[in-house]
Formats: sequence, C-alpha cells, structure tokens
Amino acid sequence: MKNFVVLIFLVLSFWIGYSQSYTVESVPNIKLVNNSYVSNPDNLLSTTAVNQINLLLDSLEKQTTAQVAVVMLNSIGEADVTDFAQSLFVSWKLGQATKDNGLLILFVQDQRTVRFHTGFGLEGALPDAICKRIQIQKMVPFFKEGNTDAGMMAGVEEVSKILTNPTYAEELNAVDEGLGISDQTGLSIFFIICWFLVGLFLFFTKLKREFSNSKQAPKNFPNANMSSWQWLLFIYLMPMALALLLAKAERWDVLIGGLYGYFGILTFIKYNRIIHTANKWLKKGQYQAVHTFYKQNLSWTDSAVLFPIPLAFLIPSFKRKEAAVRTYPRNCHKCDKPMTLLSEAAEDEYLSKEKQYEETLKSVDYDVWKCDNCSAVTVERYPNSKTEYSACPKCRTNAYYTLSTSILKSATTTAKGEEEIIQSCKFCNHRHQALGIIPMIVIASSSSSSDDSSSSWSSSSSDSGGSWGGGDSGGGGASSSW
Repeated sequence: MKNFVVLIFLVLSFWIGYSQSYTVESVPNIKLVNNSYVSNPDNLLSTTAVNQINLLLDSLEKQTTAQVAVVMLNSIGEADVTDFAQSLFVSWKLGQATKDNGLLILFVQDQRTVRFHTGFGLEGALPDAICKRIQIQKMVPFFKEGNTDAGMMAGVEEVSKILTNPTYAEELNAVDEGLGISDQTGLSIFFIICWFLVGLFLFFTKLKREFSNSKQAPKNFPNANMSSWQWLLFIYLMPMALALLLAKAERWDVLIGGLYGYFGILTFIKYNRIIHTANKWLKKGQYQAVHTFYKQNLSWTDSAVLFPIPLAFLIPSFKRKEAAVRTYPRNCHKCDKPMTLLSEAAEDEYLSKEKQYEETLKSVDYDVWKCDNCSAVTVERYPNSKTEYSACPKCRTNAYYTLSTSILKSATTTAKGEEEIIQSCKFCNHRHQALGIIPMIVIASSSSSSDDSSSSWSSSSSDSGGSWGGGDSGGGGASSSW
C-alpha cells in the first residue's frame, strides 16, 4: 500500500510538472546560475544534448560575441509564441549591448512550435527567410519523429555555421534569392489579396445608393460618383493589374511610385468630375443644391493632401468655387432678368422673425435675392452644419438646444446609467424633458504589471552578475510548427 501511494505521488508530481505553463518571469535563466546557454526545466533535452549545445554555443560566443539562448518548455499556456519570445528576449537582454547580436531559440512542446527570435544585429545574417528554412529543413523533420535532441542540435549547428562562416551564409542567401519570390512581388501579392477583399466589401456597400447608375441614387441632386462598372474597372481591377505589372520591374520605387501615381490621377479626375457636375447644376439654377453638394464632397480635399504633388494646389481653388456658389449671378424665375443679392441689413425686411433669430444664433444663414426688373424676391437657406442648434419640434426654428443634463444613476462596470436631459427652444421657449442612457464603464487591460516584472528581472540579472550582454530585439525571426 505504501509503495502504491508513493507511485501515485510520483505520477501526480510528474503530471503537475509537465502541465506547468511558464510565464516570462518563471522561465529559469540558467546563464545566471552556471553559465549555461540552455534552459531545460522540463528535461525535454537529454543531458548529453544540453552539454553538446553548451559547448557549441560557448565556442560561438568566443568567436563572434553572438549570444544564443535555447529555451525548452512544455507549455506557455495560451500565450502567443512570438509575443512570449519578444518579452523573454527583452527581459534577458540577449546579445551584446553595442551589437544587439542575440538569438533566442524557443521550443514549446504543447504548441509543437519552434521559434527563432533575432536581435537587431543578427537580422542581416539571420533574416526571417533563413530562420524559417533552418527550421523546416533541419529541425522539423526530427521533431515530427519525436527526436528533439537531434532536431535542436541540427538547428544550433546550422546557426553556428552561418554566423562563423560568411561564405556559407552568402551561399544560403544566394539559393534563397534564386528559389524565392522577390520582396516586391510579395508586396504586390499582399496588396492584391487585401484589395480583392476590401474592394468587394466597398463595392457591395456602395451598390445601393452611391453609384451614379444606382436605382436608389437621388435623381434631383448632383451626383459626381462613378457608375458601378466604372468603379469595378478603374478602382477595383486596374490597381490589382497595375500592381502585378509593376512587380516585374523588381524595384520598390517603381512599384510604390506607380501605385501612388495611379491613385493620384484618380483623385485629380474626381476633382474634375465634381467641378463639371457643379457647373452643370449651376446652369439649371440649383444653387442651394450645388452648395450642399460641395459641402458633401469636402472629403476630396483630404485625398488631395495624400497626393500633394500635384493636387494640393487645387484645394484653394476648390474652396473658392464652393464659396462662389452663393454669389453666382442669378436670373429671376419670373421675368428671367438679373437679380441682386441684398446686404445683411437690407435683407431683414424680407425675413420672418424666426429667420432673423436663426441668423442671430448663426444656426442658419439666409441670402435674399431681389429682381431689378419685377422686384420678385427669392430667399435661400444655408444651415450651419457646426451649430449646436436643431429644429424645434413646436415652431420649427433652428433654436432648439440641450439646456441641461443631470445624472440620475451613475454607470458602473456592470450596469448602464441614466441621465435626465432637458431641451429648450430659445425662440418659443418650448421645453422637453427626456431620459437618456449612460453606457457602462469599460476598463482597458493594463500591461504595467508585466512591464514591472520584466524590469525587476533585468535588475536582478544585473545584480547577480549575469553574462547576458544587454542586447535588444525588434521582433525579427520566424516560427514553424509540426
């Protein structure tokens, strides 16, 4: 019975140890204890393999000053391997401080993943593609067979060869360039895939109202949008075809410059469509509609800022045309003779008290045109889109605003709150009281505790005279799973 209890205890101890999920802080930094390059708390590597790797990495550091840490863990829980590797690298400060020539080889058993995480100084010698190639060709085949020792040894030996033999590294890079696709082609493919998906979403979003040939597009209002087939051709298909064509040049400046130039031309064409449409509707006498149309297309100026050469100089012209709509010469709708725009003082005679009050509040501006021949009067209304006032539900004057807001019940992290909103009209004094909802409080998660832990670990490393050199990483490297 006693032996049985001991057996159960040993099994439970092994299971608890095996199922342990490590955090960055709990990974043993053996370098600080016995100058070992291998952290192997779960004995995933044999003692023989650990000794061989230590000898190899010690020799590598003496020859090149590069520091390589091998970390073998059963589990890191739900943590992402890349994020975990970056945090561990920064916490331990692998590599020399002046060279950032550190490399972390992280093996996670339950995720069946190996990760190479490089310091800034090793990204040239060990680019992502080479890291991936070492894993796929030298390590993963052994890991699939369950031979962790052989897989890790093969990977470490390959890294050592690359870092100590420049000729060998050049040969690997040459083979990689010959077999792989260029960065420019890869960027083009990435752009095409993204635009294929985003473009489809935009197309179906615009399909109902925004295209000029849409059945729901307003017919009595200016519309400078493309038709659906024009959008598919010039906005959707042409950029993808152009990206493929420009990739053949194998030059970043040609690829990016070509796409930039194409979208710049499209923006210039859009500007001309807006101006052409506005002029056409001005000739119809639809002055207020044209003014609103210009306001709705102000986003064009944002596009022009993205393409300052040669479009930015058109922004002042666009704004002048928008402002000129209100002073554009009018003819009388009765006798077709010229009309005169009255001054602010003279126009009050033709405005109601409500309209004059709206002008006082600057919620709406009115222009009054009077015919020089038959004295007919036309009043044009131009609402202020930035005003706090809205139309009063009783008198319809744009003098309705929020008088006060009182919190009746504060919002918490688990429940919504309530507030009392009182709205009033400054012209007719109509008042309305209503209840509003205050959204629940959302507290963002903080990583300060993790950062503090990393800082204290680094401090302890320094205090205990550890031999990691103080390097840093920008997140370069590669991961492979099996």
